[in-house]
Formats: sequence, C-alpha cells, structure tokens
Amino acid sequence: MFDTGSTDAGDSARGSAVQVATIAAGWLLLLFVGAYLITPASILTLVMADLGVTEATAAALVSMPQVAATVIGIPVGIYLDRVEARTVVPVAAAVLFAGSVGDWFAASEAVVPLLIGSRLLAGVGMFVLWVVSINVASSTFPPDRRATATSVIISGYPAGYALGQVATPRLAEVVGWPGVFPIFGGAVLVMSLALYAAVGRVSRYRTPTEPMSVLGFKQVLRNRNVWLVVAVTFLGYSLYMVFNSWMPTYLTRQFGVSIADSGTFVALFPAVGILARPAGGWVSDTVLARRRRPVFAASFTGAIVLAVAMFYSTTVAVLVALLVLAGVFIQLQIGLMYQSVQEFVDPSAAGTVVSLASVAGWLGSFVAPVVAGELVAIAGTYGVLFAFAVGLGVAGGLTVWRMAESGALSTPG
Repeated sequence: MFDTGSTDAGDSARGSAVQVATIAAGWLLLLFVGAYLITPASILTLVMADLGVTEATAAALVSMPQVAATVIGIPVGIYLDRVEARTVVPVAAAVLFAGSVGDWFAASEAVVPLLIGSRLLAGVGMFVLWVVSINVASSTFPPDRRATATSVIISGYPAGYALGQVATPRLAEVVGWPGVFPIFGGAVLVMSLALYAAVGRVSRYRTPTEPMSVLGFKQVLRNRNVWLVVAVTFLGYSLYMVFNSWMPTYLTRQFGVSIADSGTFVALFPAVGILARPAGGWVSDTVLARRRRPVFAASFTGAIVLAVAMFYSTTVAVLVALLVLAGVFIQLQIGLMYQSVQEFVDPSAAGTVVSLASVAGWLGSFVAPVVAGELVAIAGTYGVLFAFAVGLGVAGGLTVWRMAESGALSTPG
C-alpha cells in the first residue's frame, strides 16, 4: 500500500520526531473528518424543523457518508493496496470539501435530495482518508506498538465528534447550521496537506510485498476470523452510533435539556475515546501481551451493563455519567479491531481487510441509527433505544467468544 522499507532498530531522535509528527497530522485530519460527519446529529431538531423531515430521515442524513463508504469500500481497499496511497490524501480531502460545499448550498435551499447526494460525495473522500490514516499508523511503528499507534491516530475521530457536537450549535448561531459543513470541510483539506508532507518523510517497518493476487483475495474472503472481526466491527460501531446519534434528542425530548446543552453533554461520550481508544490498544499490546479478545469482551460486557443502567436513570446527571462510562467501554475496542483484522492476513492484503472492516463499521453506523429511529417511531418511546443497545452488546459478546486470538500467538491464514 505504501512504499515500505525496513527501518533500523536504532532510529535517531529525528526519526522518532517524524513518527510523532505523522501520527499528529493523521490525528488532526481525523479530528475534522469526525466533526464534519457528526454535524447534523448535534442539531437534529433544527434539521428536522427546517427541512420538514422525519426523525428517521434526519438520522439518515447523519449516516449518508457511511453509505458511500459501504459501496466503495472493498474496491478502494484493493486499489490502495496497489498504489502509493500518500498521493491520494489531498485528492480525497478535496472530494470531501466539495461535498461539504454542496451540503451548504443544499441545506440552505432545503433541497433534501441534493443534500443526500452531497453527503454521499463527501463520504467517498472520508473513507479514503480513514483507511490511509489507519495504515499509516500500523506501518509507522513496530509490531509490539501497532495496536497502540492505530488506536492513538483514530482517537482523533471521537475528538472530532466531540468538537462537532460542542461547536456546531454555537457555530450555527453565527453562520446558520448549513454554513457549518464547509468550515469543517475546509479544515480537513488543510490538514490533508500536513499529512501528505509528513508521510513523505517517515520510514516504514513493513517489508515490501507484491500486490495481492486474485488467489490472495479469495483466501481473505475464506478466512473465518476476518469475518468475525468484521462482525465485531459492525456491532461495535452500531452500539457507538446508537448512543452518539440519539442521546442529544433523548436528552432534549425526555429531560427538556436545550439543544446546545444536550450537544455539550453528549460530546463527552465520544470525547472519552481520546483516552479510551489508545488505552485499549496499550492494554492489549503491553498488559495482555498483544492479546485482543479480552479487550473486545470487556467492551461489549460493559456496554450491556451500562445500557441497562441508563434505561433506569431518572436524572440528567446520572444519565450523563453513565453515558460517559459507556463511551469508555465501547471505545476500548475501536482501533484495536483494525489492527486485529490485519493480523489474520498477509501484509499485502492489509488495505483490503482494513477496508472490509471499515465498511462493516460504516454500515453499522448507518443502519443502527436508522433502525433505532424506526423502533422509536413504532414503539412510541425512547426506552427502546436501550433495549436495542443491549441486543447489540449480546451479539457482540457471542461473536468475540467464537473468534480466534489474532495477536502474538497467532499466524495469518
């Protein structure tokens, strides 16, 4: 996927600084990608009122970029395994920015089909940036630090969700909510140039590999453990997005919290991922000697217990505290899943399996909020959100139970 070369074990301080700069550039890039993606969720009531759409349609607008990722994911992954992906970073960011400008125009004119289309376009750029960032992290550090590095770089994403949920209602008061889209889209474009420059200076730990063959692709598709990690990714992101998309509306409708305050409260849910995601990778790499399954199991178990507790919460303070804890547990595994899936295959298939897992995550991110919205509409109560979350957690735990260990004691295949 990248021009890879072996690095000397005694890298200089300058080499370490370049590694840190690369991870920092990728982190900031994903910060603004996440902020762009979550923008509609933090002002869902305004979107519904101004566009005259239902809750389910408004939730679908949040998830349109994930739909695009689901459609293009596998071909993009195969393509990125065959090219120097650094060159596509600014192009992908430009595509996202173009989509964000389209969002601005479509939302200002209340043209819902055009808004859907522009969000889909932005999703194409978003997906490429996501896959490249993950592979930058995993190829910049040695095997015993890759889960940590991957988890660190993608912790920029929940930081972006937090930024979007806090800043969007306030920016909307100044520029109108449609104008928020290109603000974040422009920031993505700027940071893509920083990542492009940093990637050009960093050495790689992976050895060069031939592009994946047709036979290699068939072996990936037949790999049972790859598909189990894919299922874990789908269920983990489904849990994440049910809470992240619907809790602002839940707080507003059930507890009378203002839109701005609900955005601030719920921003804590993704924000804790800034620490929880790297912590999950570090615990797996260091404390558990590169074992991955215990972290996955703890993540789903904690989510189940906390979803039940949130259902019975009667005060905003208790609900928000439990939501923050849920954010910690759910996000322990996010980051780890992308390293785990790579450990089941040859390095030549890294981009493909990361894309496959990412497609599953985006699909869960799209489907789960929409399903949750339909369940709320049918049941007539927001309590069904928590029952849905428990079901997702149970399914995730059962999937982890069937999955092999991908870490130090495992071999690809």
